[in-house]
Amino acid sequence: MAELANLARGAGDARARPFIRRDMLIAILFVLPGLALAILFKLVPLVRTIWLSLQETRGFEDPTFAGLANYRAMVADPAVADSFRNALIAFATLPIWIVLPLVLAFLLFQKTPGWKFFRAAFFLPYMIAPIVVGIMFRQILAPDGPLNAVLRAIGLAPLAIEWLNGPTSALLALTAVALWSFFGLGVLTYLSGLSTVSEEVVEAAKLDGAGFWQLLFHIIMPLLKSVIGYWAVLCTSGILIWMFPLIYALTKGGPGTATVLPEFLVFTTTFQFMDRGKGAAIGMALFVFVAIVSAFVVRRMYVEGSKPR
Repeated sequence: MAELANLARGAGDARARPFIRRDMLIAILFVLPGLALAILFKLVPLVRTIWLSLQETRGFEDPTFAGLANYRAMVADPAVADSFRNALIAFATLPIWIVLPLVLAFLLFQKTPGWKFFRAAFFLPYMIAPIVVGIMFRQILAPDGPLNAVLRAIGLAPLAIEWLNGPTSALLALTAVALWSFFGLGVLTYLSGLSTVSEEVVEAAKLDGAGFWQLLFHIIMPLLKSVIGYWAVLCTSGILIWMFPLIYALTKGGPGTATVLPEFLVFTTTFQFMDRGKGAAIGMALFVFVAIVSAFVVRRMYVEGSKPR
């Protein structure tokens, strides 16, 4: 009987193998286009950038191998240090980028009066091209612009400063404009996550006496841990590598290097000073910097957040 059972099992396995191979082939065919695109537009440019960072380039002359000379020049350049310092200062505002859209999304989720209007209004800034946002806020934040006019009209003249010309205020203004432009996507992302939250859970917590902030921090945030982690990584990328149009339209990196971020420095080094090798080296340093920061954020949001208390 045991031999008959083994023979039957072997025959069944033999009949199943063609189907398994066919399923595997179908899976590979579905994966191949995405894999090909990733290799073509991600891996190949990365390898070429690494190779270019090891070349000495002068204008349009043919590059020559220079080893680590570009990296040594990058480390010795004060502008590079200033750009990464600015990136760290901008990254310090990450909690605001994470919490503000969550608070607004939770208010909309609770159907606060006017929630349908605000749901569309909050997302509208994200629909505007960043270069247009930069041009618009360059006028709003001008010394004689509407913001300072309002501050003077309500008796807050000491606050009517040159927002885009101060060594500290310029970077903070740039980050605030980026947040205004980007937060609508966060509201929409959190609303998508909140749609999976049972209203009965929220109502039960309210009956137990939980207020708005208790609901937010003790009920909603644990339930949306994965969504918050995803949004945190997305915001990290936004702060560090998506602000070029705003910098270009608002400040051109000034005053001095106060609003120069690494991505803008890659542009100026490569296309204005025509030093492609050094620009590639700065780009690789930015790649490593973003990878480290993103890994830190993911660890904080997922690994440590999942530890039992």
